[in-house]
Amino acid sequence: MKWNKALALELVTTGMTCSLIIVGETKDGSPFCYEDTFALLKADEQQLVAALEYHSMHPLEKLHHVCFIEISFRERGVLYYAFVDLLELETKRSMYSLTLSPPQELSMFQNRRFNRINLQSRTPLTCRIVGVRKTSTHQGIAFSGQIHDISAGGLSFVTNTRIFYPLYLELSFILPDHPNPFVVHGEIVRVSHYSSDSYRIAVEFRNLSESLTHQIDEYCSRYS
Repeated sequence: MKWNKALALELVTTGMTCSLIIVGETKDGSPFCYEDTFALLKADEQQLVAALEYHSMHPLEKLHHVCFIEISFRERGVLYYAFVDLLELETKRSMYSLTLSPPQELSMFQNRRFNRINLQSRTPLTCRIVGVRKTSTHQGIAFSGQIHDISAGGLSFVTNTRIFYPLYLELSFILPDHPNPFVVHGEIVRVSHYSSDSYRIAVEFRNLSESLTHQIDEYCSRYS
């Protein structure tokens, strides 16, 4: 994810905490490694400022040369991380701050766990079979269903149309009390009988934008 997009989505904000891993060497050439949780005092397109209080010896006192610094933080179950450069190190009384260059891009580790909610009100969706195994090949004929539950990772719905794993679907729906319609893509991961003439289809979202992920997760968190 681009850094300016992370700022726009408010994934990075002043006042949040982040982890820094600092690797370098001491004056005698020994390796120096340090990791701690810092408060983010500033975050914009020009620089980052991270600060930490200390109560005994300055934790970076023996640091002579920086080899690299990694910044990381978790947001909604996702680990974001990037390498940054040290621009300035400042010490004031029992606090020191690091001014860092902002990364161009954040990497993500997506072992995600999202809030899942059952929808109490009737929530129709329109489905199209558009391919197989994450690959879109054509625009299929539309059929309908009713959303049973949803999270930012996927949803399940009930339909009278018999479909099967691993078909790739386009799903269009409007969530109750949400102003915007959603059009997402997902892969069928499970099919089970729901009643004598209907099926419950579990779908995992594929290629969902961070903006849509954030919107759906925020919606589920609000109603969970």
